[in-house]
Amino acid sequence: MSSFLFNPFSHLPTYNPVGLLSMTGIVNYHGFDLSDLPKLTGKIAVITGGQAGIGREITAQLLLHGIAQVYILARSEGKYIDAKEEWTRRTSLSMSEIEKKTEFISCNLSDIKDVQRAASSLLQKCSRCDILIHNAALPMVPKYTLSPQGIDEVFATNHIGHFVLTNILLPLLERTAAEHGTARIVVTSSMLHLACQHLDLNLLTSPTGIKSPAFVDSAWCYARSKLANILFTRELTRLLQKRGSSKVYANVYYPGNIPTEAMDAWKEMLGNLGGALFKGLFKWTGQTTTDAATTALFLAASKDVEDRDLRGRYFIPIATEDKTTTIAQDKDLAKNLWYWSERKVAETLGEGWQDVNEAGG
Repeated sequence: MSSFLFNPFSHLPTYNPVGLLSMTGIVNYHGFDLSDLPKLTGKIAVITGGQAGIGREITAQLLLHGIAQVYILARSEGKYIDAKEEWTRRTSLSMSEIEKKTEFISCNLSDIKDVQRAASSLLQKCSRCDILIHNAALPMVPKYTLSPQGIDEVFATNHIGHFVLTNILLPLLERTAAEHGTARIVVTSSMLHLACQHLDLNLLTSPTGIKSPAFVDSAWCYARSKLANILFTRELTRLLQKRGSSKVYANVYYPGNIPTEAMDAWKEMLGNLGGALFKGLFKWTGQTTTDAATTALFLAASKDVEDRDLRGRYFIPIATEDKTTTIAQDKDLAKNLWYWSERKVAETLGEGWQDVNEAGG
């Protein structure tokens, strides 16, 4: 773990300069290598956004390491079709084998009802779930909008959708861990969680943006959703321990500054030239999708997670534990966010919404 030597901002932890450089991609730790990943024979994974960007690389690595089945939840089936061509080129698998090992399930993470539908479909299909990876995210958007349930769309997509998916799949994950030794939940956050130092739950349903100009509001909305990812992971870890589910491990990571399509959002904020320059910078200094996948796969399958009893921890590239801001460690805030999320979902799905009959097992 990085040590703490100086304080760049008064409200942030004092990070080791090398730790900060690792966040930007100029310098990387190397806490794990994909060659050390065990074979994933027989295992089943679920990943949101597994057809594009970082998720496409994570899915590729799952296939390269022998995963039995990957269920991909996303909006765009077109990108999934394109991704299958890439996966056949990179693995020794034929297209028919790829199509047997991967399955696309349409899911709009910003819509609570649609997430429930997708999760119910998964329970019908899956006899086990060894790995659940929350990868998909709505990036910074130029216009503030609300989800179908009246929640900030960025927050609804990046936190609430994954909250619903986790809770509905949790009994299956727990049963998988009991029968097969372990189950993993991997949550994707961002270094931009550093930019959110206050989380007012009442503002999550505001009909309009809170900050101005719009660029600042967009960045802040994204930052608070990424803070929520960390708080969610830590409260989930506490609840798993309380439930006696000691073999289900949940951790959260920052994948790096990676010039994927998601970074094109900066063009709408900074203009085409500014956005292109920003994205171009990280082509030289940022991490790669393989770097991101390495950290994700470390948390999803490495034996080190069990041996080191890694639970509710935050990781930076590559597979290296690090500290977060003080607010991201606030246990009371994590509990309040969980309760708020639970009640908000219940307004749409009704009480006991977590209990969906499992037919796959």
